[in-house]
Amino acid sequence: MRLRHNKKRNTAFLYEMLVKHCAIYSLKKNKEMVAEIKNTIKKYFRAGTPLGSELALYKTLNETHSADSYVAQRLVLETKNDFDSLDRKIVFNEQTKLINWINKTLTRESFNVFVPSYKNLATISQIFNGEHTAKERVLLEKRMVASLMSKPAQINESKMVPMDDLVYKTVISNFNKKYDGELLDEQKELLKNYVLSFADNGIGMQKYLNEEISRIKNVISSNTSSDIADKLAAVTELIESFKRAPINDEVLTKIVKLQSLVKELQNNGNND
Repeated sequence: MRLRHNKKRNTAFLYEMLVKHCAIYSLKKNKEMVAEIKNTIKKYFRAGTPLGSELALYKTLNETHSADSYVAQRLVLETKNDFDSLDRKIVFNEQTKLINWINKTLTRESFNVFVPSYKNLATISQIFNGEHTAKERVLLEKRMVASLMSKPAQINESKMVPMDDLVYKTVISNFNKKYDGELLDEQKELLKNYVLSFADNGIGMQKYLNEEISRIKNVISSNTSSDIADKLAAVTELIESFKRAPINDEVLTKIVKLQSLVKELQNNGNND
């Protein structure tokens, strides 16, 4: 069943594509564009705004998993009711303003960016807008209920589209140049999770980061060499602060350096 879907009028898609472009410009170190996109996201999608309210409904259906049959069916019904209660004219006008800004600032081609959850967001949009036959609506809602009852999907990196591969390779290349050599396996893993984090709003990255920070802390804390003993307290405090800090280029760079330190400590230990 292939149904019509206008992604430019899909509020959740507009939000996700802006987040993706924010990540791309961040990797390009274009701070001015990053700031402009972030301000636009805050302007149109903050809580209480027309698009912010609609986005929350999309997220309810897109981010819910492992629900039982009753909860899944009620969620579809209640989010549809809440969607219908929004002033469609105001929402349409806000979308138009945002689309015009995107066309002017990011160009029309920016809508072609890859959004991993696009298929699900398209289904939600078709359910909300109800511009289909009774049979089509029933099939769409059945598909949505099945999604709500399913377990969270695992990202299959082998199926990621070229855009993500390009962004990942760009990050690796930039860091290799900066540190004048090949990155360690754990550093590449860190950067890979950072790139993929823009597909899941940072949930996977935060989980990975907490595990990696614990690993780094354990290695440093177990090293009793006198030449670094006085620095351990400061380093440990710095590591702990990363668990509370927003994940950005600065934090990423510091963790990469700590990973190099840990590798050096481990190598020295093996040479004793």
